[in-house]
Amino acid sequence: APNLIGIENGNLGRVAWSRDGRTLFAAGGHWENDARSVFAWSNGGAGARHILPGGLDTVMSLVPLPGGDLLVAAADPLLARVGADGTTRWSHPAPKADFRNQRGSLSVSADGSVVDFAFLEWGKQGARFDMATRQLRLAPPADRRTAPPRQNGLPIRDWLDTTHPTLDGRPLQLYAYETSRSIAIHPKDDRFVLGADWFLRAFDAKGAPLWTRPTPGVAWAVNISGDGRLVVAAYNDGTIRWHRMSDGAELLAFMPLPDRTNWVAWTPEGFYAASAGAHGVLRWLVNRGWDAAAETVPIEDIAGSYRPTVLPLVLQELETPRAVGLAVMAELSHEIQIRTHSAVPPGARLHLLTIGISAYNPDYARTLRLHYADRDASDLASAITSTQGSLYAGGIREMVLLNQDANRAGILRALATMRSEMAASQPGDLAVVHFSGHGAMIDGRLYLLPYDVDARDPVAITDKGIAIDDLRARLLDLAQYGRVLVLLDACHAGATTMDGATLAMDSTKLRTGLAAANVTVLTSSSGLELSRENAQWQHGAFTRALLDAFDNPAADTDRNGLISTNGLAHFVVNDVETLTNGTQHPEMEIRFDTTVFASGE
Repeated sequence: APNLIGIENGNLGRVAWSRDGRTLFAAGGHWENDARSVFAWSNGGAGARHILPGGLDTVMSLVPLPGGDLLVAAADPLLARVGADGTTRWSHPAPKADFRNQRGSLSVSADGSVVDFAFLEWGKQGARFDMATRQLRLAPPADRRTAPPRQNGLPIRDWLDTTHPTLDGRPLQLYAYETSRSIAIHPKDDRFVLGADWFLRAFDAKGAPLWTRPTPGVAWAVNISGDGRLVVAAYNDGTIRWHRMSDGAELLAFMPLPDRTNWVAWTPEGFYAASAGAHGVLRWLVNRGWDAAAETVPIEDIAGSYRPTVLPLVLQELETPRAVGLAVMAELSHEIQIRTHSAVPPGARLHLLTIGISAYNPDYARTLRLHYADRDASDLASAITSTQGSLYAGGIREMVLLNQDANRAGILRALATMRSEMAASQPGDLAVVHFSGHGAMIDGRLYLLPYDVDARDPVAITDKGIAIDDLRARLLDLAQYGRVLVLLDACHAGATTMDGATLAMDSTKLRTGLAAANVTVLTSSSGLELSRENAQWQHGAFTRALLDAFDNPAADTDRNGLISTNGLAHFVVNDVETLTNGTQHPEMEIRFDTTVFASGE
């Protein structure tokens, strides 16, 4: 037997003799220093042992060549020619990203359009891809735009690298020898997705299978978007793929290339987008039987396949046909705008301003702290822009102010910009103004507190706060040109305190004080109730309910694919009461009952 001293990890399931029979080679799953080694013994296996380079993954085949060289094939994939002295003659390493050990770090935005991943195992060389802008950038910022998968909330055990995961002590249904690799729990805790070697599987909260989809490789990481509509999985073939949460159907695939610059993305039907250096990567493959070479056709040679504007719409509509139709409509709208010399394209527009302040000015308002207000604003904006393009053919104008950007001047400037753009638009537009932060009531007057508020005494608050009377006047300016929907979450626990007294916000007075002709107001709570935040939701209850409304059929009260003002109000009230066990009761002052959003269901 050859000398095996010190070889204790993995297996040596691939063996071969050199052409002259003097050297024995062996490799397989044995690993040292995160790499697979190829061992060579002289004297027909009885002599000295030395190590040749292998791959990062299991060595699958060893083929001796004339002259003593060895051809090594590994599952990276890797193909290399190695000399008998250990010199690598040539090597073709894996042309893909390595998503192993990213099960807890694959992060996704609330609408699923932005994904943070890493090119190398263990999350090394991080990157971000934005499907909406089709931009790949390295070293993504820690801006809380994305979130890692939720892996707590249900009693799931033994799901990591085992063949026997359980829920509440009961085994989950897998095929024999199938290994579980990754998990993500739905934001509502009513279902979860398990990534395994051969399948992507969804289960309900009791462990009953919902759907099973075959995969292109091991599902090393999986996540569910914050709006609950999409499953995003990172696979062993170097692709990240988006699946529909309702049935697991694949919607999109994205492949970053190892040069860290180029990428290609496509739908199963063959519509694609690519960076400048990757147009020739994607090909149609046609097999010609076992005894004939396959034929490949570059997708760029097929007219009509390159449709970059279709891809983000697929995530919005959850299907390709509707996405293609919307893209065609947008192209026609643009052509009409050019031909008619119009300032805006035909069709109603949505004007959106979301404001979220979790961290106030530490010098003047250090007692004002929230956990998820900034995330409320960014995720709500993402959800609206990603789902409402079909309803607002004229486009969506989005402004998001977070933390230090949400100062008094910035908020008032954004409202002025919204007014100017609505004045230049056309009838039928909708303005949505969302605020998540703190409010205060001083001497019977109500104030929203911007980032730069001085909360050390009541006079300072009245100086830097935004008085509700002032805000109402600005909303009335907007209402001259279209409908205005105001969504206010300004009654959070831990409100402004001075000398031990709490300056509580009265939500009912806030609602009635802002409502006016063509201005509808929905507040997060009633009277002096406090608005709740929860780590389980990663949002305030109010915003969690708003996000839920876009893909829950209960919000579509007329069953026509649209959400009316009343339908939104009834859904949010019921959802918040359920989330908070009846301790929080949103209220709405309705001044128009028309369609405001399209339903995702």
